[in-house]
Amino acid sequence: MNSEVARIADQLERTYNGDAWHGPPLRKLLDDVDATTAAAHSAPGAHSIWELTEHITFWITVVRRRLAGEIVTEDGDWGPIGAATPARWAETLVALDASHTRLVAAVRTLSDADLEHVVPAMNYTNYVMLHGAVQHNLYHAG
Repeated sequence: MNSEVARIADQLERTYNGDAWHGPPLRKLLDDVDATTAAAHSAPGAHSIWELTEHITFWITVVRRRLAGEIVTEDGDWGPIGAATPARWAETLVALDASHTRLVAAVRTLSDADLEHVVPAMNYTNYVMLHGAVQHNLYHAG
């Protein structure tokens, strides 16, 4: 692992699938969560696990699309979860897994020089955005 791109891809994997130094990775925390638990609000005004999962999926997708050069707005974040059924929860987890897999694959196609490119319509580089994605996973796993 001798490139910065490889190290970032590794960090994304560690935060999501495992071998993170801090404890359980994001995806493992969701393994035993059922639809009822995922949809529950633990406190007034708090987001449910389901809402947070969709929020994480949304932002992983935004990062991947911005890496591809798209100008992506934040419209659509924090939408309603819909029917809280086991089948819908399973679909939500599949979407989360797919978004993570696509982002890591996109990162692995980059060169280290690509990390210095400024994200279209933003004031930061791909490097900053990708480290932000790592941080976002850890923040919500906490």
